[in-house]
Amino acid sequence: MAKKKYECLFTPGKIGNVELKNRIAMAPMGSGHAGSDRALTYVGIDYYKERAKGGAGMVILEGEMLGTDVDPFPITFKPPCIDGMSKLPKLTEFADALKAYNCVPCVQLSIGVGNQADDPTLATPVSASEIPCTNNPSVMARALTKDDIKKLISIMRRAARVCQDAGVEIIEVHGHGGYLLDQFMSPETNHRTDEYGGSRENRFRLAKELLENIKDETGNKIPVTFRISVDAKAAGARDLQEGLELCKLAEAAGYDGIHVDAGRYDAIDWIFPPAYLGQGCMADLAEAVKKTVSIPVIAVGNLGDPAVANQMIADGKADFIALGRTMLADPEWAKKARRGADEKIRPCIQCNERCVERMFVGKEITCSVNPQAGREARLKIIPVTKPKKVAVIGGGPGGIEAAMILDARGHKVTLFEKSDKLGGQLKYAGYESFKFGIKRYTRFIQQELDDTDVDVRLNTEVTIDSIKEFAPDAVVLATGADLFVPPVPGLDDERVITMDQFIEEGADPGKKYIVAGGGLVGCETAVGLRENGVEDVTLIEMKPELAEDLMFINRAALLGLLDEYGVKVFKSTTIKCLDGDKLICEDADGAQVAFDFDKIIAATGTKSNNSLLEELEDNFDEVYTVGDCERTAKVGEAVHRGFYVGMEV
Repeated sequence: MAKKKYECLFTPGKIGNVELKNRIAMAPMGSGHAGSDRALTYVGIDYYKERAKGGAGMVILEGEMLGTDVDPFPITFKPPCIDGMSKLPKLTEFADALKAYNCVPCVQLSIGVGNQADDPTLATPVSASEIPCTNNPSVMARALTKDDIKKLISIMRRAARVCQDAGVEIIEVHGHGGYLLDQFMSPETNHRTDEYGGSRENRFRLAKELLENIKDETGNKIPVTFRISVDAKAAGARDLQEGLELCKLAEAAGYDGIHVDAGRYDAIDWIFPPAYLGQGCMADLAEAVKKTVSIPVIAVGNLGDPAVANQMIADGKADFIALGRTMLADPEWAKKARRGADEKIRPCIQCNERCVERMFVGKEITCSVNPQAGREARLKIIPVTKPKKVAVIGGGPGGIEAAMILDARGHKVTLFEKSDKLGGQLKYAGYESFKFGIKRYTRFIQQELDDTDVDVRLNTEVTIDSIKEFAPDAVVLATGADLFVPPVPGLDDERVITMDQFIEEGADPGKKYIVAGGGLVGCETAVGLRENGVEDVTLIEMKPELAEDLMFINRAALLGLLDEYGVKVFKSTTIKCLDGDKLICEDADGAQVAFDFDKIIAATGTKSNNSLLEELEDNFDEVYTVGDCERTAKVGEAVHRGFYVGMEV
């Protein structure tokens, strides 16, 4: 038999006494699929079932809180909880749905968030010691008493019993992300003087006692893994060496595997790593743990490229890989990787916008590039009974999504694109190394469109007369937005280039570059210039803050890169004119500032192109708008609008 492309990912593996059919797990992520009774909903069960059906060897249900009044859990987003046998029916449905596809059901159990509560003023948070709350240091978390600790352990036993009775095959203990159990293990948050504080062994005692009680309650029949921030990535917090010592204690205590992670709320970009942290961003941590313990190691962190994930297993850096947002984007990731069909995998773009950001405001999560994520049962694509002739004008992500959904439903679709390439604004992405997700997504939608019956006409600019002659039954206007350069004296100079010109000509490392505009595009471009060897890069933004509309986790990471790469940043600085070899600006105090330059890249935004809209509405009954032609929007907004328009026509 010929060797498979990603063979290492598809060999069986064991955690304790449980065998997984492959080395791929769905990582635990807050999904919002808990009802008012805090039980997992049937919508949530369908969501997890799709990932099992898609080939995952194990699915880990997100950190189920134990329903305890010890930790009041004052946090916006409330995952499911296990507080007794009333949760047994839905949990059984979850386990049965997964096992129907030979997928191992795993439940992650958490004792609470501790001092990292979203709004600690709603109820008094708790912690290992009396310490300030992360999100409001004026509020002190209450130190848990020994009776509180006993109660937590008792509740964990009860939850383990429910899991076992439901048919759950593996339990994971949540010791990650600076949450309550993590606070016990960390000397900067654990100042206790009893048997739960002081030495490393004492600080690990609660994690050990939780394990012992789970094992005792289940007759030692269910393997238990431990998820830990091996490196907290925060100043004064746990470093890798301390994390490795805790992993040794976990193995000695009897844990059956280590799920390696990083970060906590004051290093939150490591909990939800954006693309700026790179592919396989925690591979070094997993490798270090693998060299330290003999029990299985599960790696996580931007492992959506099957080649990267497979190599980790091949190189012995981990025994299993866990995919979170990747499986939101494509629930069939495992099936497609098994076939070596990389080009068919819908890639995660690490935007964190419709998954993590929605979670933090208490909403069900979905995915920017997969509108069906979390809505699998109610957003099925159903063929139409009366196909229509549909014109889609514009080949950006929104237009392409609309065209593909319309085609899948049976409409006769023609897509008109005025340039020689598809992709819209995505065509300008890709200069920077951290755009790996966007690059893959752009290739993916182009490939998927090629596999449809959509008639794609490039280099075709539509006019009202040409579309009237085409005579469609419905029109989808997805003409996007045009690059915008403000009417500032001198900015029509040939040394001032727009993003499309910059992408076409590339960068000259020996020149001085000014990036005009400190939004997402400008910040990323400035980092990309430094990354590609340009020594002198200045970023100018008229507002007091950079990348204001970027998701807060991604923004923190991007601003960190600007600092790391030494980009010279000037905020609250307005461009006034270009005067010879000087760019003249005005700072917040009204003082004039002059900058030397060789090239100026205008990353000054876009302006919606909807010039055809009024005439289309005057001539056709069915006209829909998608993406930037409605208003300048992000990729996820364009894709979702395209999907819903495709479902509506």
